[in-house]
Amino acid sequence: MMRSKTKEGQAQSRRRLFILVILGVYLVLSLLMFDPKLFTGGDNVVYAILAESISSGKGYKDLYLPGEPPHTQYPFGFPLLLAPFVLIFGTNVLILKLVVLLTGIGALYFMVKICEELFRDRFYFLIASYVSIPIMITYNHWILSEMPFVFLSLAAVYLLMKSEDNRGIYSYIAFICSIYAVFIRTAGIALIIGIIFWLVLKKRYKQLIIFVIMFLVVFVPWQIRNANVARGGGYVEQLLAKNPYQLELGRINAIDFLERIGKNILYYTFTVLPSSLLPLVRADALRAIVGAIFSILAALGFMTRVRRYAVFDVYFVFAVIVLLAWPTVWSSDRFLMIILPLFFIYVYSGLLWLATRIRVKYLVEGFTALIICLNVIGMVDIVRPATTYNIAYLKGDRLAGYNPDWRRYFEIVSWIRRRTPAGSVIMARKPEFVYFLSGRRSFIYPFTTDHAAIREAIAGCDYIILDNFSWTVTTVYYLVPVLEQELESYRIIKRTESPAFYLLQYLPGS
Repeated sequence: MMRSKTKEGQAQSRRRLFILVILGVYLVLSLLMFDPKLFTGGDNVVYAILAESISSGKGYKDLYLPGEPPHTQYPFGFPLLLAPFVLIFGTNVLILKLVVLLTGIGALYFMVKICEELFRDRFYFLIASYVSIPIMITYNHWILSEMPFVFLSLAAVYLLMKSEDNRGIYSYIAFICSIYAVFIRTAGIALIIGIIFWLVLKKRYKQLIIFVIMFLVVFVPWQIRNANVARGGGYVEQLLAKNPYQLELGRINAIDFLERIGKNILYYTFTVLPSSLLPLVRADALRAIVGAIFSILAALGFMTRVRRYAVFDVYFVFAVIVLLAWPTVWSSDRFLMIILPLFFIYVYSGLLWLATRIRVKYLVEGFTALIICLNVIGMVDIVRPATTYNIAYLKGDRLAGYNPDWRRYFEIVSWIRRRTPAGSVIMARKPEFVYFLSGRRSFIYPFTTDHAAIREAIAGCDYIILDNFSWTVTTVYYLVPVLEQELESYRIIKRTESPAFYLLQYLPGS
């Protein structure tokens, strides 16, 4: 009896030591791959501006737009999380990145605890390979909502797993985490629906009622508020559009929706998934094979677990549905990442099942070693340039690591900050950056071929950034044809080196 207790104590000590080591490794890798600069997607800057709006007492507004209209697109959860830090430190990019890094560490902790519950002593292999996935490290230094959402969703899943025997405080903390998560990412509605279905399956009707009430207490006022201040729709309208960047194409029909799902299945399975889990694999054919292998293992793992009706099984089903329903122009690793931890659990469940069937003794160990080796090699390719750029950044080059077109854009914005009147209004492809870096209100031109609508928008600005971005053609497609019709109405006041970006002054009445 004593010997048994001693062995159990030693096993617990080993698990605790492993958890501390793995968290330490994750932190070191995060610092090696850390990027102090702004992510160029733009969402990060909008989140920071919204946090500024909340912390300043102005409410939930787009401070970068003329008139500071209420914001309705992104839910308030992530900016609210950032707001106390903005209140104390201002919109300090490094501080906000460190907040996200802390949520990344928290997400890994709950992933470890979930896997420890599910796999016992076999969880070491899963976690070791999971930590080697670069995407789970790089996203914890962007000011984006993915990692905070993963943190809260995994916390909710773990706490509900713990509540299987004891239905007390764990359940209600999990409810709070899940509700907050859906107000960090709209796609988190899958977590809410999943928990509702799980509570029904478990016949926990009292908690079901409490959970639904808790959710509606926050959700209904938020929806009423958005309905009252909406100025063109948010995610729902974009979700139903054929193309969110060409709204004039109209809404999708049933055939379009099925086609969207089919395209997403192929794209995520054979491109995004393998690129996320093993980024070193770049050849299309090999990447497709890797995606197929991971998908087959996950499908096997899901089938071996689904009859147990664990909360993450139900959540995963609805999360995949939401993932596949999203517009294909947005399909990317950002949307996959929020369910990647659960997907990885199914991969290892399938691998363990397969190992027992084909009786390959070291299948799991070999699979783990292969993933770790390939991803460590891949990380070297990330760490080396990251180190070079960070050294240049610390030496004063704040644009180190940006592509040439973004360097030119930021040069224009810097010129705007120094040389234009404080009340100037700028039309730009990425208006949130203009405000964040120069303090000038800014807005984007309408994505429409209606020239009258674009001319009306131009009338509300003082300057126009004529960009030369390599990643988009919207300026050439929508804005340039209108500018060419009235060249005398614009004066070039700033031109960058190649690739050439221009700052045009609008001269109404010329």
